[in-house]
Amino acid sequence: MTTPAPLMMILKEAISAQHARMEALPFITALNAGELPIESYVGQLRAMAVIQGTLEHELSLTDSGEIRTLFLGRPSRLVHLRQDLSLFDPLLIGDSEAALEQTRKIAERIRRYRVEQPTDLLGILYVLEGTTLGNAVHLPDVLKIFGAQTGGTAHYYTGYGDRTSEFWKAFSRAMNDFPLAAGDAQRLTQVALDFFDQLELLFTALYPLDPAKIVTSAGMLNPEAGDHAVPADARELAAAVSAAKRCRQEFPYFDERYQDRGRSFAKSDAAWLVTLAGLSSVQRLSQVDWLGRVLGNRGMPRITLERQLELLYAELVAAVPTRKAEYEGLFEAAQRLKTERLQAIPEAIFTVLAQEFAVRTDDELSGRFRNTGRLIVAAVCDDVAGVTGAVSSLLSWLTDAERFTPQWITAVENTLQQARKKVQAAKK
Repeated sequence: MTTPAPLMMILKEAISAQHARMEALPFITALNAGELPIESYVGQLRAMAVIQGTLEHELSLTDSGEIRTLFLGRPSRLVHLRQDLSLFDPLLIGDSEAALEQTRKIAERIRRYRVEQPTDLLGILYVLEGTTLGNAVHLPDVLKIFGAQTGGTAHYYTGYGDRTSEFWKAFSRAMNDFPLAAGDAQRLTQVALDFFDQLELLFTALYPLDPAKIVTSAGMLNPEAGDHAVPADARELAAAVSAAKRCRQEFPYFDERYQDRGRSFAKSDAAWLVTLAGLSSVQRLSQVDWLGRVLGNRGMPRITLERQLELLYAELVAAVPTRKAEYEGLFEAAQRLKTERLQAIPEAIFTVLAQEFAVRTDDELSGRFRNTGRLIVAAVCDDVAGVTGAVSSLLSWLTDAERFTPQWITAVENTLQQARKKVQAAKK
């Protein structure tokens, strides 16, 4: 009886012709010639961040332990993409409308694979892992064109660095050992071939670009944000990015807990908030209330949204002073959140509780977690306002014994108890 060929050999032979065709695309030839425009390069990074992010999310949801183990056996390439994209944030480079649409189609197909046949995701993973080898060939060209703007780094094209070969060999062994059912190898081959077809359409959309079809999108700030509204005015986008940064700096807890992904969503959320300025008061407040409850349930007390709106208003007025009247609604929304917060715990008491926490925690760990006391007290206020999980979602992280000392955890719990007592006293 003939022994079946290893899966990796089957896949390699099947996609060889398409791989060669990809290498001949105008995008790649322009890259090799040192002529690829920055808009095409950044567009590729954004598209791959959406695709990689979608794949990693869907892989994490599969019921197959074998698939999850294979996926978790290597560092996240999405992290590399985020690192690269952050370097281009100040440029606010627009997106190709055609590339955005093609990226959405690919992401939707990946989601469908997970629902219909989770094993098919391995075909996508095979192609994306293979780019760690292909990208290494093009790394010198990327650095030659864009290295001066990135400080000589290109994390996505560098892949796993010196360990790229090691990770590829480990991935190959895992794929060859994967327990496939009858017909799975053929299915995976077709998935890989179809994915190459879709990538070819994507790269064709990325170069050459049609200047008339460059659009403003949420993906400019955060490729994982989806397709929500953002302002078209570059000044307003820059103001949103600045306001998001200031808010994160005011509450370092954000970056400590949510890392790069949190920083990206902070920017895209701030940009979306700008678009609320044009709504009626009722619509604007409804949207702010919705976002506040979503964030509050995920460990971000609404005081952070309150401050984000205040900072956003200040940045927008400074950037586009002629539209100050249009932005007033954002400040009013912030004041609405503040009023509701102080109805639960008055300002003077709120401030004392936060300050007492700082004293108990050595100035909130020498400023590393400044304003955490405010977050704890604000979470209690949110709880009073009916934000489900406002306290538990915050404290689950702040009282993690692997992250914080017993002294810190005790201070968190004491501040929570004191805040709840003040709420009860106010009700009497």
